[in-house]
Order: sequence, then C-alpha cells, then structure tokens
Amino acid sequence: MKDATLKNESLEKWQVHFLSYILGIEQNFLNEATSMNELPVRSCADIYKRGYKARLVESLGETYSATWWVLGDDDYLKLAEEFVASTPSRSFDLSDYGKEFPDFLKSSVVVSEIPFISELSRFEWVFKILFHSADVPNKENFLSRLSQNPEMKLRLLPSTILWRSNFSIYEIWKQRDGDIAALNDIDLELPEFILCRKLEGKVRMNYLEESELRLLQQFETPRSIDEAVASYQNLYGELTPESVQSLFSRIGVLGVLEGAI
Repeated sequence: MKDATLKNESLEKWQVHFLSYILGIEQNFLNEATSMNELPVRSCADIYKRGYKARLVESLGETYSATWWVLGDDDYLKLAEEFVASTPSRSFDLSDYGKEFPDFLKSSVVVSEIPFISELSRFEWVFKILFHSADVPNKENFLSRLSQNPEMKLRLLPSTILWRSNFSIYEIWKQRDGDIAALNDIDLELPEFILCRKLEGKVRMNYLEESELRLLQQFETPRSIDEAVASYQNLYGELTPESVQSLFSRIGVLGVLEGAI
C-alpha cells in the first residue's frame, strides 16, 4: 500500500512537471524524463507542446469565428497564439476555454483599429453559453395572473441574457459567413438592445427598445411590478402610468418572466 502511494505521488509530480513544461512555466521535466526512442526528451515533449497550443488556438477559432472573420487570418492567429501563451487551459473540457479572450482583446492595440472587436467576441461567448444551455420555455403572459395576485413577485427566466452594446454587434455577427465587404453596409455604431435565449433547440434573439431592456433588468432579482417600476424610476427617471402600461404590455408577450417561488 505504501509503495502504491509513493508511486502515485511520484506520477502526480511527474504530470505536474510535464504540464508545466507544456505551458512554458518551467523545464524540470526535461531532467526527469527518459526518451523511449532515439529522439531527445525535448524533441518528444515539444511535439505535445506544439499540439497543445494548436488545439487551443483551434478551439478559440470555433468559439470566436466572427471575431476571426473580422480580424482576418494573420491578425487573428497572432492574437490567438499570444492569448494561448498567456492563458493556459484550466479545464479538461476544451469548450470551457477562452472566456477571457474578450478582455484580452480589449487590452490589445487592435481595439484602436477595430473598436467593436472586444464586444463582438463577448457576444460570441454569450451565444456559446446559450447554445449549450437548456431550453427556456415560453411562459404565459404574466399580466393575466396579476389581477389575482398584484403583489406577485416575478423574475427573469434562467438562461435568458439581456444584451446591450454601443455597436451593431448582432448585425455584424450575422454576416460572419459572407464577404467581409458586408461590414460596409452596416451602421456599426448603432446601439442595440437584445433579449437572448434558448428556445426549441435554437438560440433566439429579440430586438428590444432600451426602456424594455432596462425594465427587464429589474427582474433579474425577483420583484413585484410596483417594486420593479420603483427601481426603474430610481435609476432612469419618472415613468407616466401610460408608459408603464405600454412597457409591460410589450414585455408580457415575450414570455420571459415567471412567478418567483
């Protein structure tokens, strides 16, 4: 039993040093390993090192295809390789990799040339999260239940994301499989407000007015109608009774608010 424990501890230490070499953190592994063929240990290990980095770059490309499309091959691959070199994978599942890429782009010089590029990549991560999430079923219009319980607390459905940007990110993203010249036909600096959710196996996007998005945000925490309106007005100013009625009429048909337990 003792020998087995020692062997396990030795293997674990070896694995840590191997991974540290692959990630470029240290080179102790080269002094501990023995080659099983005519190639030096470094040459053997470097095969894995190159493969590891290439797979991470490939994984990023699968997630951030629109970002790649906008940047072009040369700039994208350069930035992706820099990101991989600075951000090792922390999960056994490659699909988890790349969450920090939008922040990486935001701090890079490319933002001065393409100011929307970080926002575009952030949208792609949101899409990925929703794509792999469970469906969010439509709920009945909550307005029909308020007459019975006007103090009922409502909340935004789980896996529903409220997206806002100062750029036309969704319009850019939709063109990702076409000619890059399509960007010339988009008003890139047109702000957008979108309800994103998974419905019937597909990621759905619904354009919103800014006031609708702001009101829906009040239900990220369970609130009654009166509490949500008070919170909205505290943040954004007074609403007339007519405006409140109009907003809730439009929001009600979206089917994304449910009674909070």
